[in-house]
Formats: sequence, structure tokens, C-alpha cells
Amino acid sequence: MREFIKSVNWTGALFLFLSPPIAVVLSTIYLQQHGFQWQIWALAVAFYMLTILSITAGYHRLFSHRTYQAKTWLRWFWALMGAASFQNSILIWAREHRVHHRFVDTDLDPYSINKGFWFAHFGWMLSSKMVPVNMAPYERDLLADPVVRLQDKYYVPIAILMGFGLPTLLGHFLGSALGGLAVAGVGRIVIVHHMTFFINSWCHWAGRQGYTDTNTARDSVFMALATFGEGYHNFHHLFAGDYRNGVRWYHFDPGKWAIRLFSWTGGAYNLRRTPWSQIIKAQMEMDEKKLKSRLSGCWQEQFQIQLDNLRSQVEQAQSRIEKLKDEYRQIARAYGQGVNELRYQVRLAKIEFRKAKEQWRAYKRFLLRSRSIA
Repeated sequence: MREFIKSVNWTGALFLFLSPPIAVVLSTIYLQQHGFQWQIWALAVAFYMLTILSITAGYHRLFSHRTYQAKTWLRWFWALMGAASFQNSILIWAREHRVHHRFVDTDLDPYSINKGFWFAHFGWMLSSKMVPVNMAPYERDLLADPVVRLQDKYYVPIAILMGFGLPTLLGHFLGSALGGLAVAGVGRIVIVHHMTFFINSWCHWAGRQGYTDTNTARDSVFMALATFGEGYHNFHHLFAGDYRNGVRWYHFDPGKWAIRLFSWTGGAYNLRRTPWSQIIKAQMEMDEKKLKSRLSGCWQEQFQIQLDNLRSQVEQAQSRIEKLKDEYRQIARAYGQGVNELRYQVRLAKIEFRKAKEQWRAYKRFLLRSRSIA
């Protein structure tokens, strides 16, 4: 019994289990006293957006993966608003997340889905026992950042001030300090917690694997909506160095939009992107794996030859687009001449790529249709 008591992270456990009922009680009292005030709920939505973005674009994509660089003022913004989510300091959050990527789905993964859905969701935080991994290589660059060091040193007062104090103060000016504390403070923290935790649980348990099946990470559109882009988790686990999670223009990823917006204002720079040729290659490899599994009983060599040929056409077309775009940027920067001709060549290359990609899809549909008829 004594050993069990020592093994429990009581601070984390009490906060996780007591915050939901406290949020319900405080919100009930607030509603009884003041009724519905749209300003308080708008404040809660604003705080949700800012804190979830600070985890997504700050803690995750900036500090954990270095997918872009940021000016000091932006790093402090992410640090302050991220602390308001009560998910620990940048230093602890980022190094544990790096270990998760390094040892995903193994016993050294801090929140491995193989230990159960609820363990990956929040069970791993209830134990005071650390995963036996030397953290030094995963935190060296973080400790070199003064913003990370100071936020870690003063994390508790910063989190209380930003997570509880600021919503309460703003709630006071909007009509109810209690409403600010209950709804924009405690209630918002509970929702942010579990939406973020679902990335470790739900997005390693259910969803689509469109880029890789070498780990359990999956894409979930619903979780992308709830977490401002983090739900495109299968893509992220294969291309963790990309500042985008939702790589298509139509993917709901406010994280990438915020980073891009800050890049226009000079706050963010050196944004890292995965070349489209690598993304397309990964997608086609997964397509081929799925085809082979579906047609395992009647797979023929001619199918493989045709797929290899079509894949080669798609990859060559995409590589040509990337090469022409690089030439376009260089000429436009250096001389401003020949731009129209290169623009025309890029347009033709895109048409060629779309045609090759459609041939790939058409042949995939043909194989699946042939299988269903057989």
C-alpha cells in the first residue's frame, strides 16, 4: 500500500479528477446567480482558442519539433497562454513528446496506446514513475532557450495567473468574476485537457492511415476540428518536421494558419515544409499496400508492373513541378526575366501531374472493381 501511494502522482491525479466536478459546481452557482451571459461564454471560447493554439502551434510545432523559428515575443505568447492550459511547462511537455515520437508504440513510449486507451488518454500522468529514458538528449536545446527556462522555473504562478487569474479579472469586467473563473477558467481547462489527451488516445486507436502504417497514429477529422489541426496525426507522425498537420488547403488546421499569419508579420520564420514528392510517394505506397491486402487472392505480376509505371509517372511529374517552382523563384528573385515562360511551364507540369495522378486512381478503382466482380 505504501509503495502504491508513493507511485501515484497525487498533484496531477487530484487536479485531473477534481477539476471537472469543481467546474460543474462553480458553473451551476454562476448560472443560478447571473443566468446566461453571452459575454462570459464568448470569453471562454476565446480562451479555448488561444490556449489550444498555444499547445498546437507553440508547445507542439515550435518547441517540440522546431518546425519553424519564432521571435522572442511570440515564444513568450505561446509560453504564457500554453501555461494557462495546465499541461505542464514547455520543457516537460516537449521532452516527453519527443520521447513519444522516438519510441512510439513501445514500452518506452510514455503514453503508448498498446497499454490501453485510457492509459494513453491520461492514465500515464497518474504515475510518478518516469519512463526509463535518458532525457538529456531530448531537452538540451530546450534548456538553451531562456523563455523555456524561465517558464519552467515559474510555471506554477504563471499557470495560476494566466489560467485562473486572467479569466476571473476579464469576467469581472464583463459582468461576472465567478463566471470568468468557472466557465473561461476551470471549465475551459477541463475541455482543453481532454481534447488534447484524445490525440494520444483516440488518434492512435481509430481513424485513417493514409500516409504510413508503421505506427498506430491515425487521422481524425473530428479531432482536427476539436484541436485546431492536431487530428491529422498519421501525417504528423511520418512528417513531424512539417509545420502543417493538415497538409491540404481544405484541411481544418488553424495551427498552420496561425503560424503562416505570424510569418507574414515577421513573428515566425524559416517555416519547414515536407516536399510534395515525399508526401505523394507515401500516399501511393499506402494505396499499394491496401490494394494488395484487398486483392491478396488474385494479385498478378501485371498489376504490379502497371502500378510501378503509373507511380513513376506521378513521381516524375511532381518532381518536375518542384524543380520548375525552384527555378521560377530563383529567376524572379535575380532578374525578373523569363518569369512568364516558367509560369507557363509550371502550369503545364501541374496538368501533367494531375493527369498522372488520375490515371493512378483510375487503375486503383479498376482493380478494386475487378475484384468485386470476380
